[in-house]
Amino acid sequence: MKRCVILLALTWLLTLQSVAQQDSAANASSPLLENGSIMYLELAKTLDAKKAKPGDEVRASLLADVLSHGKIVLRQDAKLIGHVTEAQAFSKEKPESRLGVAFDKVIAKGGQETAFNSVLLAIRPAQRLQVNPMSAPAPPGTNPASAPQQERHYPMPKGPSVPLPTSSRDPYTREDRDKVHRGETSLDMQPTDIEGLSLQPSADGANRVVVSFKNNVKLESGVRLELRVTNQTKRDTAQAP
Repeated sequence: MKRCVILLALTWLLTLQSVAQQDSAANASSPLLENGSIMYLELAKTLDAKKAKPGDEVRASLLADVLSHGKIVLRQDAKLIGHVTEAQAFSKEKPESRLGVAFDKVIAKGGQETAFNSVLLAIRPAQRLQVNPMSAPAPPGTNPASAPQQERHYPMPKGPSVPLPTSSRDPYTREDRDKVHRGETSLDMQPTDIEGLSLQPSADGANRVVVSFKNNVKLESGVRLELRVTNQTKRDTAQAP
């Protein structure tokens, strides 16, 4: 009888130890995003409020490493997956276009997935490469060395750039302010570095949406987004295929 009790106790202890080891391995393999961490992203595909629908998948790439307590927890080029939260096209009947996006998880290079919540802080134009066309050959009988040299512009390599400060330009027109007085909208908005677009708190106050009172909201592929992590909802160690 005593031997049976001892065997049961040992089995129970071994089971607890195995579960603890599995939890420890899961926590070690999944990156821990610290609250308040800043993430710089680049949209993979164009988002158009006229075509988008709530629930549509949104993909982006991480532009810079993410640190937590002085250690890198996510490397550049990690993939992020989110969804459209709301979309409203600009029209005469509704002269306010809205586009909301929320990112749900990030997939590290090793395949580890981490779910998180965040708030959209800023949007910036896509980075463009500028290349001047080649100059025509010099006419016969002229010395190319004596001709004035034009300044050359070389394409910059793709990579994370230093975030620009948010524009101080007032995005609100007299028409916008008239809408506030009529109770049609709110000026609780933040200007962006993309002309005509502003950020306004979402209906539930948990995030911000992109708003335009002049045109349809359209975020081109390559547009830069800045997020602040609010909390990590769970950890998932599933490997990507």
